[in-house]
Amino acid sequence: MVWAIAGQAGLVALQVVLLQKQAAVTGSWLTCLIPLAPTLFAQYMIWRLFLNPYVSFGQDRFRVNNLFTHYLVPYHSITALEGRTALTLVVSGYGRLPVAALDAAPLTGKAKRDAVAQELLRRRDAAVPRAGHGFEKRSTIGLPEWLGPVTSLALLLVGSFASSFG
Repeated sequence: MVWAIAGQAGLVALQVVLLQKQAAVTGSWLTCLIPLAPTLFAQYMIWRLFLNPYVSFGQDRFRVNNLFTHYLVPYHSITALEGRTALTLVVSGYGRLPVAALDAAPLTGKAKRDAVAQELLRRRDAAVPRAGHGFEKRSTIGLPEWLGPVTSLALLLVGSFASSFG
């Protein structure tokens, strides 16, 4: 997460430099959109790959937000925890569920993964099934998924159109 935030800060600095340089060369702010589009898309991809995956503990369910799917897993349906380098939940009736936010990468560390696994086991042992709080899987097609690429493409097209007439 630290590298992703630092990468986004670096891209913002790069955008500022590119915008100022392009505006000084061409004299038009409209043509500045051309160098902005790729860096905006890069920021979107950094957010999508490194900052969007997360896990959270709820009262009755564990929320897993992977790259393209959200899972709400009731604690009582977790039968086992697996994985040496990443956390994988074995969910009764649904099979193995990878948890993208908890890998054992050098910066995130195995300690965080193990702490979450211990908390999951503790909550699983104390869980009581409740009506209406079952397993849910949702696709993450929505605002964040289409906003980044569409905005980048729109800026690229506007910048290309402006530079051809400017």
